[in-house]
Amino acid sequence: MQTIVGWDLLFRRLFFVIKKDNHLFFLILTTAPMFIKDKAQEQFGELKTRNNYTQLAGKPHAGWPTHKPKQSGTVLTSHNVGINFKTKNREHMKETELKYYYPYYIANRHDFRSKLKNIDSYYDQLLGKNEYYYKDEANHGYKRNIQDFSEKQFCVNSYIISVFQDWINWYKNGRNIFAFSKELLKMLEKTDVNEITYEAFNLPFDNFYISLRPLNLKIATDSDKIIEGVFVSVDRKEMEQHFVEDPNLPYDYAVSFHFAGDFEELKLKYFDKIWDGYGAGGVDFWQYSFFFLRKENVITIQDGINEAKAVFQSVNFPENAENVTDTELDVFNLHIKFIEDTSRILVNSLLYLSLPKKDKDILVDYPFDLPFNFNKKLTLAKTKKESGIIENKIKETGYSKIQYVGNSFKSISNHKSESGNNISPHWRRGHWRNQPFGKELKESKLIWIKPTIVNTHLGKPEKGHVYEIKN
Repeated sequence: MQTIVGWDLLFRRLFFVIKKDNHLFFLILTTAPMFIKDKAQEQFGELKTRNNYTQLAGKPHAGWPTHKPKQSGTVLTSHNVGINFKTKNREHMKETELKYYYPYYIANRHDFRSKLKNIDSYYDQLLGKNEYYYKDEANHGYKRNIQDFSEKQFCVNSYIISVFQDWINWYKNGRNIFAFSKELLKMLEKTDVNEITYEAFNLPFDNFYISLRPLNLKIATDSDKIIEGVFVSVDRKEMEQHFVEDPNLPYDYAVSFHFAGDFEELKLKYFDKIWDGYGAGGVDFWQYSFFFLRKENVITIQDGINEAKAVFQSVNFPENAENVTDTELDVFNLHIKFIEDTSRILVNSLLYLSLPKKDKDILVDYPFDLPFNFNKKLTLAKTKKESGIIENKIKETGYSKIQYVGNSFKSISNHKSESGNNISPHWRRGHWRNQPFGKELKESKLIWIKPTIVNTHLGKPEKGHVYEIKN
């Protein structure tokens, strides 16, 4: 039996021509991205290439069999070919990408795009009409008429509006999604921030979304819901506005984090116990910000984390500690634990995105399951103009390219290891370093010293065991 493995340039798919007992079988692998070619080439060697679509219909080509392939040939997939294809970061996905990534999923669930036509009407629908009132010269203005809502319903509606606000900020500011591979996220979890300052942040966009779903982080200890990701926003207003009453402002750097997930149940848990400034019950413990200010000695990442905790306490607790209720204390502890559970992976993800372009592993591509056959149409487009027209239509439907981060990182079990005496296998934690360079070493660049496994020849590291080398 003779087998020829080929690569169809137009439809970006593998095909196999098998000759057995003077019979030819033409077998096609389902459509796949270009990097699958590289995976196949690793296992089968150099691939033959067909130059145009007409050859798929059986027309002769120099060096190829002249028989028309049988249409009844078996269709091969990555499962029955025996090739271990890992499509971008999709090996952990059980849903289509349009459902997997929260900004797409939540927009479809609530039909957010249609609400953009009349945002005020949507607010009126969920929060009550914004009506003018007048009592006297010192007491007048606009307020929401919430009489038609129960406390519980108003809490739910306020939660939906907060999600809508996060989505609309993302939607109107680039629709950027960063999808980190599970392997890279695990490496970043084992990296210390140490004394890195806010000046290390050099983010590619002011507004974007990071998917954290591969980590399966719980939103709370007593919940089975997971954190989907986080909306990141660099707050330029806080960095540019000067407040007369506070000469210390503006901030040197300000960035806010609104985490995504199904937090409605926890919001409702406190709907009749704690209220925000708008009269809505519950508390959004899944949001926090870093405000860096050199004049106040808030400079390092750890300073920012400590400040975020202090801000939540000052906003939600009465000045008199004796008046703090058990509920307020529970919510405070919930928020503090949330910051502690998420801040390390969040900051390390931002630092990775702040690395020089040459040091980052990012592949930009559209989701594979776009509606209206957009993926196939892009593949068939013959000119840049045709591709541009299709891409504009994709944008009109609310979708954009995803930035897949860390595809080249191998699984942790295959990670580079070191040997050291008779110490049991363990992780040596990674860290960040500002490396001086340039004339008189006045410039600096961020370098990631990656985590490594020590003594893998003695077995696998114990889960949760960390061996830290002090500098």
